[in-house]
Amino acid sequence: MRLVVVFAISLFIFGCQSGKQARELMKQHRAEAVPMTGMMSYMADAASFVECGTGDRYAVKFKGDWLEVERAYVNMRQNGEPVYVEFFGRTEDDSTDGNVRAGVVIEEITEMKPDTVCQK
Repeated sequence: MRLVVVFAISLFIFGCQSGKQARELMKQHRAEAVPMTGMMSYMADAASFVECGTGDRYAVKFKGDWLEVERAYVNMRQNGEPVYVEFFGRTEDDSTDGNVRAGVVIEEITEMKPDTVCQK
């Protein structure tokens, strides 16, 4: 019985530590976020973002504020049509299949405009 109690307390402490570490990491990521603007497309569980200023294309990671972005996009657009977005984000490389590709994490969406495009 005593071993079970010690084990339960250990799990609780470990869980609290992991939660605290996750919250600290989330705060750090938000602090690293920079303003970004561009055109985003989403279709078949894949999203991409083309930055206005550079024309660089990024895969959008399904992290950060993604669920809110996805809901808003689906309400505005269909079939992968691009929508203008402004957000605070950060780049994060993806190498899940062995090939390194640039990705972007949308930490906080600030604007989505279906009737706007990047200025040249």
